[in-house]
Amino acid sequence: MHVALFTDLHPATFGGAQISVATQRRALEQLGHQVTVFTAPLANTPDPDPCVVELKAVPVIARLAQILGRYDDYVFVWPSRANRRLIDEAFESREPIDIVHTQGDLGVAIAGMEAARRHGIPVVQTKHTRYDAYFEQAASAPLFLATIVSRMQKRHFATEFTFKRAEESTVARLAWRFMVAHAQAVDHQIIPTRHFAQSLADRGVNRPISVISNGIDDGAIDRATRTATSARCDNEPLRLIWCGRLSAEKRVLEAIEAVSRVDHCTLDIYGEGVLEPAIRKAIDASGLSRRVRLRGRVDHEDCLRAMRSSGALLFTSYGFDTQGLVLLEAAAMSLPTIYCDPALGETVPEGGGILAADPSPAALAAAIRLVSEDRDKLNKVRDIVTAHRDIPRQSVQTEKLVAIYSSLVDRVPV
Repeated sequence: MHVALFTDLHPATFGGAQISVATQRRALEQLGHQVTVFTAPLANTPDPDPCVVELKAVPVIARLAQILGRYDDYVFVWPSRANRRLIDEAFESREPIDIVHTQGDLGVAIAGMEAARRHGIPVVQTKHTRYDAYFEQAASAPLFLATIVSRMQKRHFATEFTFKRAEESTVARLAWRFMVAHAQAVDHQIIPTRHFAQSLADRGVNRPISVISNGIDDGAIDRATRTATSARCDNEPLRLIWCGRLSAEKRVLEAIEAVSRVDHCTLDIYGEGVLEPAIRKAIDASGLSRRVRLRGRVDHEDCLRAMRSSGALLFTSYGFDTQGLVLLEAAAMSLPTIYCDPALGETVPEGGGILAADPSPAALAAAIRLVSEDRDKLNKVRDIVTAHRDIPRQSVQTEKLVAIYSSLVDRVPV
């Protein structure tokens, strides 16, 4: 089977969605399938991949979108005539494409959906982002950005569908409307979590929906678990690890405040982003330089190995993530999770985490203190996670993806 992946974020950039796409590609190729990736351009690509087709960005607007969205890795691409030509040439010059799989809701994903329709190919979509939460929590001009994105997308989707409104802001309503419109324009929806899938159904999506988790590369898991790591001792300070983009919606400053309230613990922060100066300032102002360490961005497998040496993952995102790839990584590394968003509990093995009473630093501190002072409890939680550590493997998820691909490719037109 030849799969065309259309992703709004270049797989070589930093983030959970990018890792997910790259991991899916590897798993498909290992099964003998051919994969061509269509994506946004990446400046100064060191070693161009012949199986990656970079589309053209929109001049000027691309930079404005980065500023408004506070997302340096995002490059604004639109299904322009130039990009349609690039896509059609790639479709015609390569082995016939059997299935189009779009990853996201923005310009590249829209271009993929339209290409599938032009060429008579089935199309599925994976949604990685709740844009209502993204616009409200991460964007610098939420209403302006939501309005522009919504208006630009409107003519590309069918308007004959039922959109169910809720009591919410204008920003959230605009975001949900284009997410539903995009879902209605494809043959099959793939959603990483049940709660997000239910939200889409509640808003009016009646296309087929399958809940298939994101996954962690099998090889990366095997290599990380084979690597020797430093042993954990119950009488030493609890080693906490935080991983992700250093941005406000990930609530890393709240993680630092929570740790400042608990004496017998340390925190290693892995990632990069716009909040780095504020984080350094917070660490210094709180006198935490010996207990809280900013490790920067590291290779994915280095991060997995760091998890293996840690006592627990501190995951502070609330009302933002659809799933959280870091939660899957922790589970694969037998690492208990301390978290505060009940909706994300379905990604944490049952009994394999500690849910804080609420998202406040005080409640997070209480959850940290619980396992810091009771290592027997922490060890029991770790044993539960270990029993479920194979569930996040990408090979498990790819089997489900291929079954959906096959059902669409083999479908006999009426």
